[in-house]
Amino acid sequence: MLRRLLAIMLAIVITIILVGFFLPRQFTIQRSLLIEQPPEVIFAVLNDMRHFNQWSPWYARDPDAGYRVEGPAQGVGSTLVWSDENGSGAGRLQIVESRPFEAIDLQMELGDTEADTFYQLEPGSEGTRVTWGMRVEFGTFDLTGRYIGLMLPGMIGKDYREGLERLASYLEQAGGQVPEVPPVSADETLSSAGDD
Repeated sequence: MLRRLLAIMLAIVITIILVGFFLPRQFTIQRSLLIEQPPEVIFAVLNDMRHFNQWSPWYARDPDAGYRVEGPAQGVGSTLVWSDENGSGAGRLQIVESRPFEAIDLQMELGDTEADTFYQLEPGSEGTRVTWGMRVEFGTFDLTGRYIGLMLPGMIGKDYREGLERLASYLEQAGGQVPEVPPVSADETLSSAGDD
């Protein structure tokens, strides 16, 4: 009986491993929303890390995490850094490429995990379709990562959707203009607060 139970358990483990090798190594998670604002206004906000916490779904949930902007406030090199001892831990989000009014590519680091994230802007007659997405690639033998990848669309997708809705609301409050850069609180050390 014990031998049969061990054989069944071994078969399950082998099946999980074999299935893992057939799961995709790359995942792209993205959500889009039509925002009734011109692309230059949306781009200006997305390209300036000082605005990020005004519409970020994560800041809304945990405003006590330590946030700061490093490097230039806008464009390539602008980096949002955070430290959250009670939640996600430390992380970085850095703009690595910025194509005015079209797209912004970012590199995100969460602990030992890295991912490419992006914003894409598609102007139309009724506004601008904004896409927020992430590309993740797992190593050949990272079977745990591949299984986690199956859950990412549900986990990250809802946050991206919420963030885009918050972005639309933030822009709407500014009446079609680029909102003023938010004031810096004592908790948000913006090392580039004077740069525009």
